[in-house]
Amino acid sequence: MLPLADSSTTQRGGRHYAIIGAGVAGLAAAYRLLQQGQRVTVFEKSPFVGGQLATTVVGGVPIEHYYHHTFTSDADLLMLCEELGITDKMMWLPSTMGYFSQGKLYPFGTPKSILTFRPLGIFAKIGFVLSTLWITFVMKPAYAEKHTVHAWFLRYGFGRVWDIVWKPLFQLKFAADADRISLIWLWGKLHTRGTSRNGSKEVLGYMKGSFGALALALSQAIEGLGGELVLGTELRSIKKINQDFVVESSAGTFSVDAVISTQAANQLVHSYPWSSETKAYLNGLEYKSAICVMVISDSRWFDRYWINIGDENLPFGGIVEHTNWVPAGEYGGKHVMYLSRYLDDDDSLFTQPDTAIVEMFCNGINVILTDFDRSLVQETRVFRQRNAQPVVPKGYIAPSMMTEIPDFYWISTHHTYPFDRGINYAIRLANRLVGDISAQ
Repeated sequence: MLPLADSSTTQRGGRHYAIIGAGVAGLAAAYRLLQQGQRVTVFEKSPFVGGQLATTVVGGVPIEHYYHHTFTSDADLLMLCEELGITDKMMWLPSTMGYFSQGKLYPFGTPKSILTFRPLGIFAKIGFVLSTLWITFVMKPAYAEKHTVHAWFLRYGFGRVWDIVWKPLFQLKFAADADRISLIWLWGKLHTRGTSRNGSKEVLGYMKGSFGALALALSQAIEGLGGELVLGTELRSIKKINQDFVVESSAGTFSVDAVISTQAANQLVHSYPWSSETKAYLNGLEYKSAICVMVISDSRWFDRYWINIGDENLPFGGIVEHTNWVPAGEYGGKHVMYLSRYLDDDDSLFTQPDTAIVEMFCNGINVILTDFDRSLVQETRVFRQRNAQPVVPKGYIAPSMMTEIPDFYWISTHHTYPFDRGINYAIRLANRLVGDISAQ
C-alpha cells in the first residue's frame, strides 16, 4: 500500500488532477492520489460510477449488466477491499463449467470431465492436457509473445485441440481476428485461472450485492477524502494552456495541473490535440464490442455456472447461469442467466432492436435445450458495450501510461497486458500509475 498523506493536507494542497472516467481504474487512481495529499476531480459521462460494473436490480438486489467474478490470486482487489472495510462482502464459491460441442453439452474443466469429453479422441485429450499444462505452468511470457494461439497449436501437433476446443471460442470472441491473437492472451487467461484452484476444483469470488458495492465504497471514500465526482457530464475537450490543463465539459470548465484518462483509445484520440503520430497509434488500437442478454426466470436452465460454446453457428459464445454459482436465494428466488456475444464494432447486430437480439439468442438456447420453454422466461434485458474487449495480436506492445504530453497520463484495458481486462488489473494499473507519479 502507498504511504498515506496527513489527512489535514488532503484536498487542500498538492496538485489538482482531473480523472476522466469513473470506472474501477479511475476511482482507484483518484483514491490513491487523495491518499497522497493530491486534489482530485473525477469526470464521468454516466450518471453513476463503476463503468462496466454498472448494475440493474433483480429480486430487489443489484446485479451487474455483465457477469463478473474474481480469483483467489487477485491480490490488488483483495487488499483494496480490506482497506475499504468491505472484505466481509466477499463470497468464495466453487464454480462448475461445461462445454457445448458437436450438438451435446459436456461437463468440462476437471481431469475427470476431460476423460468423458467425446469430441476429443484419446490422443487429443492427452494433447489438451499437455498443452494446457505447458501454457499455464511452463511457458514464459516472452516466449508466448512470439506466437499466435492458432499457429502455436498447429506447430506443436495440437491441431485437433485447436479445432475442437479453442478455435470456436476464439472465433466467437474475436471474429475475423481469431487467427491473429497472441498466445500471450491465452497464457494470461490460463495462468490466472490456474492460480484460483483448490485441487481440481475452481473457486471464484463474488461480492454480496454485486461488485457495484466496490465502486460505491470507492466513491464514498473519495468524497470522504475531499475528492469531487462530476457525474453525468460530457467531456468536450482538454487543452494545455501555459502550465495548466483546461478541461471543458458540459458541467463547466476546470483548470487542473495534471490529467489521467481511462478512456478507450478511440475516445482518447478525440480528447486532446495530439500529434499525428499519436493519433495514428491510438487509431490503430482495436476493440471488440459486446452484447449481453440477461434472462430472468423462476427456474434454472442448466446445471453449470459457465458453459463455453464450441459451435460457431450459435449466436452467442458463452452461457453464464449466475444463479448456478451464487444461490438464487440472493435474488429473491429469481434465476439469472447471461448470454454473451462479442462482435466487431461495425457488426449490424449491435444496433438491432432488443426484441430481435432476444429472439436470436433464445433460438440458440433451443438448439442446446430442445425442450426450452420460452413461456418460463419472465423477463429479458439487453445490454451493449462498445470497446469491451481489447484485441491483442502477435507483436502487441502495451502502451505507456505516460503520453507525449507531460502530466497527461493514460490507463485503460489495453494496459493490463499480458493479462486480460479485469477488476484486479484495473486496480493494479491505478496503483502502479500513482506509485510512478509519487516517485517522480
